[in-house]
Amino acid sequence: MGNFLSNQRIETMQDEENAKWTERGVLMDVTIKKKAGKTTIETAEAHPTWVNRTLKGTYSPDGYPLFLYQTYILEDFIEGGVHREKLDEETKERVDIAYKEMNEHVGLKW
Repeated sequence: MGNFLSNQRIETMQDEENAKWTERGVLMDVTIKKKAGKTTIETAEAHPTWVNRTLKGTYSPDGYPLFLYQTYILEDFIEGGVHREKLDEETKERVDIAYKEMNEHVGLKW
């Protein structure tokens, strides 16, 4: 649910009230059980995501800068995450805020 790839950035949507949500999404890990003709959801876990955009340092034939887009599963990039050390300080801050706010927004307690 949400954006896996988005060029709509907080920086380019400054006047939009909901700009922060354009970079965010969620992957759902759901266990479904079917027994005796009845289907139930056994577990559901939300994994907040965030789309990172970095300049590639190259340009299109028309002269536009090209970007690398990566969708981060935020649990891997928050404090204690396996990829935390790969982020600069500004990105760490954005990841931490996105993780906190997505968890509050989704509010999934199973």
